[in-house]
Amino acid sequence: MHPILFHIGPIPIYGYGFMLATGFVVCMYLAQRDSKYFNISAQKLADLFPLIILSGAIGARLFHVLVERPTYFYEHPLDVFKLWDGGVTFYGGLILAIIVAWIYCKKHKINVLALFDFLIPYVALGEVFGRMGCFLAGCCHGVPTDLPWGIAITNPDSVTRPLGIPLHPTQLYQIAWNILTFIIVYRTSWRKKFIGQSLLMYGIMYPIGRSIIEIFRGDSIRGYIIDGVITTSQGISIVIFVTCISIFIIRHFKANKNLKK
Repeated sequence: MHPILFHIGPIPIYGYGFMLATGFVVCMYLAQRDSKYFNISAQKLADLFPLIILSGAIGARLFHVLVERPTYFYEHPLDVFKLWDGGVTFYGGLILAIIVAWIYCKKHKINVLALFDFLIPYVALGEVFGRMGCFLAGCCHGVPTDLPWGIAITNPDSVTRPLGIPLHPTQLYQIAWNILTFIIVYRTSWRKKFIGQSLLMYGIMYPIGRSIIEIFRGDSIRGYIIDGVITTSQGISIVIFVTCISIFIIRHFKANKNLKK
């Protein structure tokens, strides 16, 4: 693990932040490259992307602070700003970023569903970089395992605990699932039968992987809906999955019915 990649003078460059910045640049470049094929304004994307990144970062932290560990941060308020110690939740970032993007679309009279449909593959790709950052920082790690691919972390600067014991590399599991999700959703965006299909496909695929991988998570800072049984992220995943697959089935049959007319 490399929580700190290098220093620029006295300033440490954290692996997590570096990967987030890299993911932002890559996703923004790819989205702007593809925007002309989907009749999306590249300039409006350039204006929207910083808002999405900022709101996503704030939402991810706030969700963790207010929902998953409110008691701890009430007693240690200054720790809210210690992002290098880990403690962000993807769903929190996604929710706030969606709200901000929706407001932006309404203000600039952009088709909200069409824009979300276009952007959602890059959300999956962006999280690949985010989980790389988690791996470097040592957060979001798994439970101890005897499997041959277990990884023992010894760097004392890592967020991982315990050190020196082989753990499930849940960050790598999530990276692999998000790469698969990106490929499928991205291909869907070029071949979709109805507006919203890519968004719904993501809403079906991501929660499946997230819910399964949560079983192997070993970090103790997650919140639970049912203590020790269903984590907060699993609960949200179930709601998103059921909602999206229900809408997808209805829209899919409706699209096929229209094609037969």
